[in-house]
Amino acid sequence: LLKDPFAVFSIPWFTKRLNASVVITVRHPAAFVSSLKRLSWNFDFNNLLDQPFLMRDHLERYRAQMQSIASDDVIGQASLLWTIIYQTVHAYLSLIPDLRAVRHEDLSRDPLPGYRGLYESLGLDFTPRVEKRIMSSSSSDNPAELSRQKVHSVKLDSRASIENWKRRLADEEIKRVRELTEETARLFYPEVDW
Repeated sequence: LLKDPFAVFSIPWFTKRLNASVVITVRHPAAFVSSLKRLSWNFDFNNLLDQPFLMRDHLERYRAQMQSIASDDVIGQASLLWTIIYQTVHAYLSLIPDLRAVRHEDLSRDPLPGYRGLYESLGLDFTPRVEKRIMSSSSSDNPAELSRQKVHSVKLDSRASIENWKRRLADEEIKRVRELTEETARLFYPEVDW
């Protein structure tokens, strides 16, 4: 399990070189943006711009946006990052036959059936131990919001946390995220999810 949004650029390597079955979890753009805002995590796009092969193979069309984004614009940065990542995922979905994408919100809303189906599609055993782990990680007994000291915890009330972004972001920020991500967001999220 890799929790690294930039690993998406290595999907072909994982599938061809390692013969891996790859599953991408897609997260709502406003949820992604609100998480980065909440933690005040700015992103230096030079980390991507300084990789000539990555730029050539995947990100050239975003160069001007990456170069012009303000260093203190967390909403704009996170929206651009989300777009770059999930536009790449969408492209790979049509190129790599066994690649799977599941929406985070669907797994969070109904964890057991969601994971059971995912396990089945991967040919994995959905054991009682797995079921217990999923229930423990997503239980309503868990907090709906993680403390800033435990940002990497995996125990969260999954259903309650789905719409945390609606409380974290102001209306004008939600509107901006939607405008900045719309072209890619509509590939994964219908109008009703906003």
